Amino acid sequence: MYLPEDIDDILQSAENTVLEFKEARGNFGDGERSDYCAAIANMGGGNLLLGVSNSREIVGTSVYQGTLNKVPQEIYQKIGITVAVDEVEHSKGRVVIFNIPPRPVGQRVRSSGGDYTYPIRRGESLGEMDDATTRKILNEVQPDFSSSIVEDLTIEDLDTLAVENFKKQRAEKTKNTGLITTSIDQVLLDAELVRDGKLTVATLLLLGKAQKITNFLPQAEVIYEWRNDPEQIHHDFRKSWRAPYFTIYDDIWDTINARNIRVPYQEGFIQQEVLAFDEKACREAINNAVAHRDYSISGRSIIIHASPESFSVISPGGFPNEITAENILHAPPHWRNRLIAEAFDRTNLVERSGQGIDNIFETTIRQGKGLPDFNGTNNSTVQINIPATVRDAEFVKFLEKIVNEKQISLSFDEIYELERLREKKVLPVLRHKEKFLKVGIIEKVGKTSGTKYILSHRYYTHRAKPGVYTRITGFSRDSKKEMILNHIGREGSGRLQDFLDAFSDLKSKDISNLLSELKSEGKIRYEGSRRSGCWVIVSKSN
Repeated sequence: MYLPEDIDDILQSAENTVLEFKEARGNFGDGERSDYCAAIANMGGGNLLLGVSNSREIVGTSVYQGTLNKVPQEIYQKIGITVAVDEVEHSKGRVVIFNIPPRPVGQRVRSSGGDYTYPIRRGESLGEMDDATTRKILNEVQPDFSSSIVEDLTIEDLDTLAVENFKKQRAEKTKNTGLITTSIDQVLLDAELVRDGKLTVATLLLLGKAQKITNFLPQAEVIYEWRNDPEQIHHDFRKSWRAPYFTIYDDIWDTINARNIRVPYQEGFIQQEVLAFDEKACREAINNAVAHRDYSISGRSIIIHASPESFSVISPGGFPNEITAENILHAPPHWRNRLIAEAFDRTNLVERSGQGIDNIFETTIRQGKGLPDFNGTNNSTVQINIPATVRDAEFVKFLEKIVNEKQISLSFDEIYELERLREKKVLPVLRHKEKFLKVGIIEKVGKTSGTKYILSHRYYTHRAKPGVYTRITGFSRDSKKEMILNHIGREGSGRLQDFLDAFSDLKSKDISNLLSELKSEGKIRYEGSRRSGCWVIVSKSN
């Protein structure tokens, strides 16, 4: 609880203290409140005082009188952080003070209901957070567990084969064969696997002897389970590894590949085949799990589930801060175990840091298998599910035909957006629509605010599925008009709200267009006033 003298101390505090003053004599909007609290949190925390002018003069405020106890919960619902709010009856007037904590490490505080998304203070006013500040915050990392020192771990505790494989992988990546003969000490120093002369968790997991891993981090285990039926509970085959990763990465893939299946698909009159488990995609998913799992969670291992239909990698620990299943393809790289990720980046195990998930998605799209997903992911687990069966090989062939005819190239982002359109069939927003429309990959359907995008008639003809195109572009609109007629005929009349309830995917203007078309066709008419009238069927006798 603040006292009047505490307010005096705050008003006399140094300029570098994060403080905001608002007179707010009788009103302070919820949106403005959210913006200021989020901005102060994003600047490292501080205080917001209501009833104080910019010149630090107390003028008094009447806001939140009798309702102050509700304000912290209201703020939490808007910006997701707990803010303490107090009131002080100063001799010069009532002051309301917000004590705002700093944002979490590596996270921005988002405002809601105000003028800004991620506000910060700019001089005497607020502004949207700039890109440089955003990158700086997102690049903050929690303490890197993999860089922690393992006491009593020595050079003698390293696996000779793991070290040799690590050298070879580095030599291949750098095209410097001299690295193969480098001493172990120098290898560790060059790879920054040593901290203050001592070996790290990353060294143990990547190069340490199996017994040492069992002693220090028994949860550092990879388990593979094969099921002939993905729905069955028991596994038909199981194998596990608790050993330095640079001795087991090939054996893990060989074990997966031993049960690989050639998936047939028809291309015209020719029977083609593609492997259910793509080596590049599977290795990337496992490498990601090893580099990003939470090793502080004991009793849980990395689990690989495989069946003729799917391939999943499940790792302990949820997504890092600011990463979600929705933004993972475009968010800046985040490393839970940075030292392990950097060790991979120094070898031939990965092509480029931060590109693993992109590679997985691009591979499955190009093979006609559709999109991977993260179903099963929660705050304590990340699960990536990679499809193993071909869903639409003709889609890839269609894109290749367009690319060759038009002499264009398609980036990963463009291919990904087109694959989303293929799966959804209709999308209201496309980032690359102008290019797609120009080369004939997509078409527009609908008018004004109801405009949406579909793959072109040429695609559905290519797939010998013209009926699907008709259903999406024509039949669906006619069916909605038929439903409107059926409703009016059954109920005797119909109002706009009735049809808004019936067609939740349409806006008021879209439904008005359908009603206007039916009126122009002489099938319905409007009776009564604009406010209380309704639509009725036109009698055939009229």
